[in-house]
Formats: sequence, structure tokens, C-alpha cells
Amino acid sequence: MKKKIIVAAVLALSSGVAAAQSGEKQGWYAGLDLGYSRLGIGGGDIDGALANQGVAGSTSIDQSDKSYGISGGYRVNRNFAVEAAWESLGSYSYSSPTATDTISGKLKADALSLSALGIYPFTRNWSAYGKLGITRTSTDLTAGSASGATAVSNQSGSSAGWLIGAGLTYDFDAGYYTKLGWDRYERVGDSASTGKGSIDIYQIGVGMRF
Repeated sequence: MKKKIIVAAVLALSSGVAAAQSGEKQGWYAGLDLGYSRLGIGGGDIDGALANQGVAGSTSIDQSDKSYGISGGYRVNRNFAVEAAWESLGSYSYSSPTATDTISGKLKADALSLSALGIYPFTRNWSAYGKLGITRTSTDLTAGSASGATAVSNQSGSSAGWLIGAGLTYDFDAGYYTKLGWDRYERVGDSASTGKGSIDIYQIGVGMRF
């Protein structure tokens, strides 16, 4: 009888270990992301926003910057998770010469998002994922006159949009993970006040599962 109990306990323990090693991960997780951002809002978009303040210029704007953010979610099973995140999408300097002056400043954006993730574990530790979500972005366009003679003011805009993404995740046995991913934020900004377009984020992240 004792032998049967011991054998049953060993089998139960073995099945539990096997399930843990097979990628059946569930529960909460949280992480930090750092990356490189690529702006899809061009000088012509800034021209349009400045034109609404009565400024006629020809704008050049930086197209890349750093990004960072935090994310957290719940992994329902090995193939599906729900995730919320906040991301700084970058700060991009611009300059807009006019006939008599130069207007300059920065375009800054950040976003809140809620996404669904489809996950495909192809080894015990490695997984690929795809992401689809909704976003709420806040965008600021600062503006200043080099001579002080042109009346311009800072503008802000917010918008709802889509988030799509994909990447790879590596799970360490201690409950930590790292990821390499790409996210695209659509409909960032407001065409009337800040300019409007997309921003791509290429990031590396680290996090912990609870």
C-alpha cells in the first residue's frame, strides 16, 4: 500500500514538473521596456499645425529618439494574454524657418494601451507573440520664436488609435523574462494642433512573472 502511495505521489509530482516545463504559464507579469522610436509625422504635418496659428514655414523634424515604458498583464494560458502599458513615444526636435523668423520646438508623445497577445511557445523557454490593441495617445507641440516677433503658442492633442506589434520572449526558470519586440502606434497626435501620424517602437524589455 505504501509503495502504491509513493508511486502515485512521484507520478503526480512528475506530471506537475512536466506541465511547468511544457510552457503552461499562467498568472500576472510586469516589466520595463527601453527602445528606439521612429516618427511617422513629417515636416509637412508640422507645417499644417503651425499654419493654424498663422505661421507659414517649411519644417524639418528629427525622425528618431529614445523610448521607454512599463507594462503589466495577465497570461490566461500558454497561448493568450491581456496587457496594459504606458509608453513614452519620444521627443522630436523641429525647426521651421519663415520669411522673417524661425519657429522651433519639440513634438512629444506618450500612450496608454490595452492589448490582446497571441503567444506561440516553440521551445520550453522561447515564445513568439503577436499583439493587437487600442491606444490613447497624448501629444504636445512646443513652439517658440527665435526673434520673439512671431506669436506662437504650445499646442496639445489627444487621440484614440490602434496598436499592432510582434516579438520574441525568453523565459528564465527563476520567473524572469526578457523580450525583443516591435510596436506600431497608429493615429498619434491631432492634425489641427500637433500633426498626426504613426510611431514605430523597437524595444528590448525585462520583466517578472508572479
